[in-house]
Amino acid sequence: MIVNYFQPIYLEYNEGLVKDIAGYVMPFPNLAKFNASYGKPEENAPTTSLIAIFRLLLPQIRVINALTVNNEPNPAAFFAYEPVDPEILSLIFQRWVEVCYPESEHAALKQYYSADQFCWTEATSDHIEFWQPSWAIAWELSKHEYQLGENSFKFLFGPGRSGNTVELVSWPPFKNTHGHRTSVALVISTQSDIDPKKINVHFQMKRWIVKQGNDSGVRLEKGTTRCYIRRLRSWLGNYNLLNPNAFTVLEANYHKEETVYFPQWKNRHVSQILERLAVEIPSIQDVLANPLNFIETNQMDILIPARSYQKAGWGTGFTFEDERTLLQQIKNFLPSGVDISAPWKKIAVKGNLKKSIQQRFEKKLIISRPDPSKNTLPSLDKKLQLFLAERANNLTIQVRYLTDEIRDALALVSKHYFGNSLNLEFYLSEGLADPVPEEKKKDRTVVNDRHIREFGQQNKPEHPTPIIVEIRHPNHPLYRGGKDPKPYLKSLLPKYNLIPQCILSTDKGRNEETRENIIDEDLQASLYNRAFAAIVDAILPFCLNCPLSTSEDNTVYAGFYVIRRNDKTATQSFSEPVLVTIYKNEVSVLLPQRDLNFRTMPDAICLLSQSRTSKVNCDQVINNMLTTLSQTYSVADDIYLFVHGQNARSYWTWLQDSQFKPDKPPTNKIHIVRIRDKMNNEVPQGYGLATKQETFTKGEASFTKGIFIHQNCDLHTVKFTQTVLSVAEKPIQLAKEMSRYQAWISRGYEKETDKDGKLVSKRDSKTGKCIIKNIPHNPSPRKDWKAPQPRAHNILATPSPDKFILHHAITDYLRTCHWWSAAECEYPLPLSLAEKIKEWCFNDAELEDED
Repeated sequence: MIVNYFQPIYLEYNEGLVKDIAGYVMPFPNLAKFNASYGKPEENAPTTSLIAIFRLLLPQIRVINALTVNNEPNPAAFFAYEPVDPEILSLIFQRWVEVCYPESEHAALKQYYSADQFCWTEATSDHIEFWQPSWAIAWELSKHEYQLGENSFKFLFGPGRSGNTVELVSWPPFKNTHGHRTSVALVISTQSDIDPKKINVHFQMKRWIVKQGNDSGVRLEKGTTRCYIRRLRSWLGNYNLLNPNAFTVLEANYHKEETVYFPQWKNRHVSQILERLAVEIPSIQDVLANPLNFIETNQMDILIPARSYQKAGWGTGFTFEDERTLLQQIKNFLPSGVDISAPWKKIAVKGNLKKSIQQRFEKKLIISRPDPSKNTLPSLDKKLQLFLAERANNLTIQVRYLTDEIRDALALVSKHYFGNSLNLEFYLSEGLADPVPEEKKKDRTVVNDRHIREFGQQNKPEHPTPIIVEIRHPNHPLYRGGKDPKPYLKSLLPKYNLIPQCILSTDKGRNEETRENIIDEDLQASLYNRAFAAIVDAILPFCLNCPLSTSEDNTVYAGFYVIRRNDKTATQSFSEPVLVTIYKNEVSVLLPQRDLNFRTMPDAICLLSQSRTSKVNCDQVINNMLTTLSQTYSVADDIYLFVHGQNARSYWTWLQDSQFKPDKPPTNKIHIVRIRDKMNNEVPQGYGLATKQETFTKGEASFTKGIFIHQNCDLHTVKFTQTVLSVAEKPIQLAKEMSRYQAWISRGYEKETDKDGKLVSKRDSKTGKCIIKNIPHNPSPRKDWKAPQPRAHNILATPSPDKFILHHAITDYLRTCHWWSAAECEYPLPLSLAEKIKEWCFNDAELEDED
């Protein structure tokens, strides 16, 4: 079956959809007065707990925006689908003041939260332009009943989200034979995408924790867990809830008492406010101890999402067939004037276009990695051995090991793949992998990473050097309670010219009863695979010659990425733009906020780790960067600049749809291609089809790859800014017909035993072809599913708009050019390298500040 179409799951609509959809907005009343009455002059009011109460008790409030805009009260701080009674708001504010403010301030503040201070006004089009379409679709879909296999269900509104998104969650949850529970979530979001607005519909699995007791699997997320709360009647008074009943949200996390971490509702003030409001919520400890006691009750449900890697009785991911079964039912309930997009057609890369690609790029060699499920090493031909030797280029890697098992595996794998071209120097760890405990210093808690700093000072090489550090298993007793040193090794060692990669021991610690070591069997079975990955990751920043272009290619390929942290996730907030270029296969890095000098990757990593730049004029930085890029590579025929849209657009505002002007590019010499991924639900999910129309025939959806464009586009006259979807090859072998909820049929071949006793495909005696047969399967609830995520590519500037197809073919092809991976990657090669820099020099325990 030739798959020449891609079905994106988004809805096209006209303005009639939203004509009767209204919303209401309200500022935070008297915010300046509440700020002035709290703590020190520089401190703001403790609104976090108040907002958490709103999110739990008031499902009418769908969006809570920033409380101020340009240091002025935001008139649309709170957005609701219907006004909340001011008397109720006044009561909540009163309890908040009683809990969070000293008693001496209570009387003075009373006037600022009286009922007459809460004024809802009808939202303007600016407030609800992107919310209305999502809400209109969600409202209609919530009215109907759906079927997946034997499961009948409806959709309830999920907790409020961002201003363009509405979530629906299926109820009741599905139950498998072992009692595990899951729900289907529809995340409905309105997106601009340069073209007319459209509505993306993302399907998700909500897997709920049901295990009981103190099992290690019954745990919250590492940071914050958003627990879904379903209340069958109003919390306060006699006012209307969403119909049907809605989910709200309450956050939980862990707090430390001496050396032990305990689960808690995240903000202690929240619990105190709820108590004063006479709202009874069980403790999160009780919920974790017996999760099933709080699912499908007749009063209140509390559902805790399972972690992504946790085995929760249901697999992750939403299969093609289940998606289509539900999508067909949704199609029948869509309002008038709304329809699912027609499948997008594939842009064929053939003939002269294919020849041009082949002339530009070297043919990629596929590296056979060790089997991740057993410790065997594949045979290598001489061509691949020579290729790998060129990547290693006589590099020396320092190895700090804890166990002979890891030392021996690294030595064996290194010799097998890289021969004498890679030198590993082995040393005992000398405490480098010791835990990083928290300590009290004055009035704050700090991490004691002194041993890592001392190691760096005592072992600092003259030039950047790769180092592999063996660390213990994350569940090892020494690392429990957040003491894992990995993020601190990654962020601190580059300050001392040591660029680290880590590899895990297989030992999880001793069994307290038998006193025998507990071995992680999965880590032990994948030992060679993990050793290879650690070695390649250590080599990668030092691979200054990237096997990409042929000698005929005189093109620069560049990637732009902004590494950023805010003051909540780092000791100092900062934004650090990074530009990686590949020209004539030489990799260089520009840090345009610091200076306009190109460096090697290792030098850039070590420099980035040592200091932060101060605030700058971002527009000036971008202009300087583009000028430097053009001037440095003035002899090149072309320059391609790939930019991660969601990551970079707050720094480089021209990338935003509202700011972008195709007739006023920032440069006339560079092809600027914006890449967007699934972040913020901006790029639709989808699947391949062989036909130009979706008929919902069983088994027709398929994996696919390539670049796809809207069917209505004429490739000869299309605007160069037109969105193209790039779909990567499927990463793992999965049956495309698989379903979690109903019996399914896959196509296979009849088998027979040959003369040697081997099982082979049976062939037709007349045609000689293998005989196809249908293979029935029971529902497959536990198996994980992963479909390739499309990327949205937009050319925002180009000196040659007439070469629209070539530019997109090059962009898509560069997703396949990562020499260290057999799979197609998320981004074009130079953008991947720019993004990976943050992994090599920043603490990955500090979450990145999202746009």
